[in-house]
Amino acid sequence: MKIPSLSEIIIHNKTMKKILVVYYSKTGNTEKAAKDIAAGLGADLEKIEDKRNRKGFFAWFAAGRAGMKKMKTEISVTEKNPAEYDLVIVGSPVWGWNMVPAIRTYMESNKANIKEYAFFVTSGNTASQKIAPHMKEIMEREPLAHVGFNGAEIKDEKIYTQKIKEFIEAIK
Repeated sequence: MKIPSLSEIIIHNKTMKKILVVYYSKTGNTEKAAKDIAAGLGADLEKIEDKRNRKGFFAWFAAGRAGMKKMKTEISVTEKNPAEYDLVIVGSPVWGWNMVPAIRTYMESNKANIKEYAFFVTSGNTASQKIAPHMKEIMEREPLAHVGFNGAEIKDEKIYTQKIKEFIEAIK
C-alpha cells in the first residue's frame, strides 16, 4: 500500500476560515509539523521567537524547569494579529511536561484576541492530552482539536502523515 505524501492529503479549507498557525521550535520538529499543518489548511504561519538564549547544556535544564514552573519569557513582537483570524493553531514542544515559556507568553498575551484555538505538541513522549489542561487553564475554554507527535512518530512518515491528516480533518 502506497503511503500518500503530504501534498496528496492536503485538504482545502472549504469553510474559508482564516487560520493562523503559530509555533515555537528549538530542534525543528515543531516547525516541520507547523509548516505541514499550515500547508494542509491554507493557513498563515508565524514563528514565535524567544529572546532568551535556549542553547547549550545548562540552558536545556533551565528550559525544562521553566516549562515545569509555568514560567513566561520575553518574546519578539509578532507580525500577525490573532484577532484577524477565525482560528489560531498553536504549536509547542513539551518542556518539563508543559508548553514552552514562549508559547505560554504568547497565549496569555493574546487570549482575549483568539476567537477559537487548537494546538499540537511535539515531545519525547508526552501526549497532547497531558498538555490540554494547561492550554485550557490559559484560554479558559476547550480547544477545537489537539494532537501530539513524539519523536518516533515524526520520523515515521506513515504515522506522521496519518496524524496530520486526522488533525486537519478535526479542524474542518
